Amino acid sequence: MSWTVPAERSKEFGVEKRDSYKLLNDEPSDAPGRFLGTEGAAEGIASIIIDSMARSPFVLAIDAGWGMGKSTLLRQIESQLARRSDAKRLRFNAWTAKGDNALEGLIKDVLLELDPNVVRRWTRKLLRQQRVVGIALIVSALVARFFGVARVVDELWKRLGGDDKTGNQLRELIHGMLSDWVTKDGKRDPSRALVVFVDDLDRCPDDVVVRVCEAIKLYLDAPGLIFVMACDLSTIARGVASAARGGQGEGRMYLEKIVQVVYRMPPPEAEQIRDLIQEYATKSGTSSLIDEQVAEALVQGAGRNPRKIKRIINSFVLEYRLEPAWGRSPLGSDQLVRAILLQHLYSPFYDILVSEESGEDPIREFLDYLEIRNHASDMLDFSDSWWGEKREIFKAYQIGWPPPLKQDQTVVTLLDGVLPECFPELARRKAFVTLLKGVDNAGTSRALRAQLVRRPLVAPSMHSAGYGDELPSVTYLAEAGQLWQCPMCNRVERTRPLDRPRCSGTPEDPHPVTNTMLVQVSESLAPTDNRTLFI
Repeated sequence: MSWTVPAERSKEFGVEKRDSYKLLNDEPSDAPGRFLGTEGAAEGIASIIIDSMARSPFVLAIDAGWGMGKSTLLRQIESQLARRSDAKRLRFNAWTAKGDNALEGLIKDVLLELDPNVVRRWTRKLLRQQRVVGIALIVSALVARFFGVARVVDELWKRLGGDDKTGNQLRELIHGMLSDWVTKDGKRDPSRALVVFVDDLDRCPDDVVVRVCEAIKLYLDAPGLIFVMACDLSTIARGVASAARGGQGEGRMYLEKIVQVVYRMPPPEAEQIRDLIQEYATKSGTSSLIDEQVAEALVQGAGRNPRKIKRIINSFVLEYRLEPAWGRSPLGSDQLVRAILLQHLYSPFYDILVSEESGEDPIREFLDYLEIRNHASDMLDFSDSWWGEKREIFKAYQIGWPPPLKQDQTVVTLLDGVLPECFPELARRKAFVTLLKGVDNAGTSRALRAQLVRRPLVAPSMHSAGYGDELPSVTYLAEAGQLWQCPMCNRVERTRPLDRPRCSGTPEDPHPVTNTMLVQVSESLAPTDNRTLFI
C-alpha cells in the first residue's frame, strides 16, 4: 500500500496554525466493512438466512470482542436481506432495556411486527378462552377490534405478561400467532419470516442478558422467527452463568441451548487495518500526522481493533483542542500523537514519562539503553569514545564506571537488572522503537516529558489501567480461538483476537496482584464454536 501524507503543516513564529481536526463517531458505518472485507461474510450469512427461512426458528450469533465490527456486520447483513428478500426485519438494542422490561420489550416489539389482523384475531380467541364477561368483555373486544395493534399488545401483556402462572398461556398464544402469520393457503409460506437483529447484548447487566435469552428461548422460539445476535459470547456466558447455576462453563452450555450456529469474526489482516487507519485519518483531518510509522504503531499495538483506533484518534483531537501548549515549538501535534500512542499502547512507558520520580529524560535513557543493547558486545573497551554520553545512564542508576561486571555478566544483563522492567521487552518492539526515535532530539524529548509531568493527558486510555510495572500491554499477543485459564480463580476464557490474556478477578473477589497472566489450557475444554445450522 502506498501511504499518502499531505503537505506539512505551516507554522508562524514557532506556533502551529490550528488544523481542523474532527472527532470520529462510534456509529456503525459502511467504512469498516468496506475496508475490513466483511461484505463477503454478510452476503454469505444473508444467503443462509434466506435459504433457511422455512426451517425457522433459529438463532445465529456473530461472535467477536469489543470494537471488532460486530454492529457493522449486523448492518451489512440487514442491508443484504433488504435487497434480496421480503422478510420483515426488526432491530432490538438490548442496551436500552432494563431488567424485566427487556423481556417485555422484545416480546412486544416482535408482536408489533406481525399482521395486526392476526394479533386481533388471537386476542379475541384469548378473551373467549378466559371467559371474560360483562363490561370487561365489551371493553376488551372493542380494544381488540378498533384500537391500534399497540393497544392490543399492551392489553395482552397486561393479562398474561406479569404472572409466571400465565407464562404457558403467553407462550402458546405467541406460537399460535406466528404459526398463523407464516401460513398461506393452509401451508407454511417459506418466504415469510421476521429477522430480529439483537445488538449490544454483551454491554448489558447480567439480569438483562438473562431476560433477553429467556424471551428468545421460552417465548419466541416460534415458526417464522430468526434471531441474529451480535455479541461477545464469552461475556454473555459469564452473564448467564447465574441462571445456569454454575460458572462460565455452564454458561456456555446454557447458550448452546439457545444459539444454533456461531460465526466467529476473524481478526482483520494488517493491510486491511492500514487502509482503515488511512480512512479514519482522512475523516478526522489528521492525515498529515498519521504517517507510515504512526500507522504501523497502531497496527501492531491496537490489536487490529477499529474502535480502539478511533478512540486513539479522538483522544488526540480532544487533547490538541484543550491544551494550546501542543501547538508550540518544540512540541507540536506530531509529538502529541506520540504521547497519545504511548498512553494507549505502551502504558508502562507512559507511566514512567509522567512520573516525577523518573529521570530527566526517560526517552533518551531508553534510546541509549537500546544502543548499548545492540552494540555493547562489540564495544568491550570502556575507554572507547563510543561510550561517551552513554555513561550517563550508569550514573543515573548509581552504577560505577567502568561497570563492575560479575562473572558471566554482560553490560546488558547488568542494566536489565536495574532499569524499569518494561525496557527489555519494549526494546524488542520495532514499532515502539521507531516511535521513540521520531522524537527529534534531546531538547524535544525533555520538553515532551516536562509537558506530560506538568499536565498529563486529559483523555485516559480505557485499556491501560492496571499494568503498572508488569509486562507491557504489547506483550504476549494471543491467537484468536485459544483457550486460557486463570491460575488464581480458574476462570476459563477464549481470547478475543490478538488480546493478551490476563485476569484481574472480580470486584467481589479481586486478585492480590492485578492482571494475572492466564495459562493456556486444553482446547478440548472449549465448546464447539461452529456447528451445522441444520442437519
